[in-house]
Amino acid sequence: MMKMEIWQKRYPDIGFFLSFFPYKKRNLSRDSLRLEKWLQEQNLAEVEVLYVIGLIGFALPKILLNWLAEKKQRALIFVEEDLGAFAAFQGEEMLLNPQIHFHYAQKDSIDALAEMFPIDRLAIFEGKPFDAALLKRKAATISALYSDVLYSHAIVENVLTNFTRLSGCFDARGKFENIPAVICGAGPSLSKTIPVLKEVSEKALIFAGGSAITALTRFGVQPHFSMALDPNDEEFDRLRQSCYFEGPFLFAPRLHRDVFCVMNGPFGYLKSDTGGLIEQFFEKELGISGEAVGPDLGPEAFSVTTLMVAHAFAMGCNPILFAGVDLAYTGNARYAKGIEAEETGADDPRALEERLLREDIHGNEVATLLKWVMEADCVSAFAKKQPQVKFFNCTDGGIGFAGMKNVPLSEALRSIPPQDLRGRIHQWIQSSPLQFKEKKLPDLVAHLEASLKRCETLCVEIIQLLENESQSGKLALCQSDFADEKAYSILLEGIDIALTQILFRYYPHLDPQEGKRASEIAKYRELKRQIGMFSDILQKQRIPCTNIS
Repeated sequence: MMKMEIWQKRYPDIGFFLSFFPYKKRNLSRDSLRLEKWLQEQNLAEVEVLYVIGLIGFALPKILLNWLAEKKQRALIFVEEDLGAFAAFQGEEMLLNPQIHFHYAQKDSIDALAEMFPIDRLAIFEGKPFDAALLKRKAATISALYSDVLYSHAIVENVLTNFTRLSGCFDARGKFENIPAVICGAGPSLSKTIPVLKEVSEKALIFAGGSAITALTRFGVQPHFSMALDPNDEEFDRLRQSCYFEGPFLFAPRLHRDVFCVMNGPFGYLKSDTGGLIEQFFEKELGISGEAVGPDLGPEAFSVTTLMVAHAFAMGCNPILFAGVDLAYTGNARYAKGIEAEETGADDPRALEERLLREDIHGNEVATLLKWVMEADCVSAFAKKQPQVKFFNCTDGGIGFAGMKNVPLSEALRSIPPQDLRGRIHQWIQSSPLQFKEKKLPDLVAHLEASLKRCETLCVEIIQLLENESQSGKLALCQSDFADEKAYSILLEGIDIALTQILFRYYPHLDPQEGKRASEIAKYRELKRQIGMFSDILQKQRIPCTNIS
């Protein structure tokens, strides 16, 4: 097959530009040593997608060929912005390898690549200047969203279980206008702030989330509000270690359902849009209205710390202060003393865990992680958009926040008069029960279960039609009926989208149509498996209902 025919078949856009647009052939680099040296420095065993920026004029190093051959889902992507380089490219063997992809970099190229290859285990060789950090951030952010979707059965089980516990909860959307808020993290510098935190509990609302709850309570500080939202077992383990048994506990419905076994509350329902479409569905049907807290910060900043910031802002707190939010390895430690947590290695291949060197607030070099830099950037951007509220970083270390003044906590609260904040909180909780239509819940679960059963029947039929290579209109009709089901839109649509984006790597094929058919069969088989898991969860949550059709 001639090279132009290959371009036109596999990459019609590149073939079109080469056929009809002017270009000047470029001399491609024939020096393989730089790439080979870089490859030796990478932990390739943990990399799933590898980018080479700029086309090459030499054969692929053997280490790359072996890496591709080990796993069919691995992908090598060449990114090139010069049309003349494609014209000069002679590597027909690479063009005929379905695991090797070519991308003509034009406008919004990084966004396009992140959407095509949404993964956080990637490496980027910059043969030409390129914003590798931005691609890592965007690809990792989308990967995290897809991961939540593909493993959403855990979140769905938490949401369903926690919605059965709403009776007796209070509405967390209180108002504490112009009351200072201290957002506490579990960073290494937290211990330096403990004496001051003990003194200011009548001057400012102290918020603690996740590991910070354990850290503060072990130091003898009882926060005014604790907050948690993680659906995984690690969150349960963290909170089980804390000494915070009684006190206002704000939770998002996605929170691990067993956390309630180690906390006495009172419990405040946090409308946060973090539990997926099933959370939004139940909120709408049960009449839990109002704006969600947190979406303004964006997906890059999704953490309990940023959610506490958004919640304090929504409550009207002013100023908003940060303590123990290092977002760095201050003193080569990740957490405050006393926190037991699994540490990631320095060679962790996940993009968000990439270690970087930055200048801390004292002008010294400190190690941090890409995800922490992203979090700091988002908090800085949020603070900049709220000029009516004062934000101060009172963390004695770490990378700080751009545009935010660094001030000792005692100085930031010196002029604030004390008041009975715990008494005010108690009064607010007693007068703010969560309002929702509790009696509707059993019927909603039953209707969702019935719709899921219809999805399973349709999914089996779709798989049979695809395997038989049916070209009749019946396949399209079944797929349409499948997509019309309520259970599809609430539980399966996100999984469908994520699988469509991911599975093509697992079924590499030179013929796009043949590759698509194989990945479609695999997609519906996986959807059928997911339906089975959701069915088991719904059966466990089954409660007597009034009627179902």
